[in-house]
Amino acid sequence: MTADSEYRVHFVKQENGPQRRIRHGAVTLRAVIEKRTPNGRVLDKMRLGSIDVDALEYDVVSDRKEFWRVTDLYLDLFDMPNDAADVVCAYLSQVVKPVTECEASADNDCGGRLRETMRPDS
Repeated sequence: MTADSEYRVHFVKQENGPQRRIRHGAVTLRAVIEKRTPNGRVLDKMRLGSIDVDALEYDVVSDRKEFWRVTDLYLDLFDMPNDAADVVCAYLSQVVKPVTECEASADNDCGGRLRETMRPDS
């Protein structure tokens, strides 16, 4: 928060359609950040990363890594102070935990194959 603007971040729940549901599960969460005036008027709004709820439930490292890669990219493009970006990341990390160095090195892009084994046959 600054004297002339306030930043708000929240998740928007998206119900996936039948086609997307097959690979991604029933629900996807999309992080959204807004820059507002002190009286609440939205000055700017940007979608950050998104992640499937199933990926959170099964703690899929590759999906968490992609969420944070996209979120970092868009936060860099969004005009906001670094301390506000740190607060936003702290809030988001309560839902999507950051990928540790150990997880990143062990991932070796096998998350997609792991996801296929986790999906129950319908």
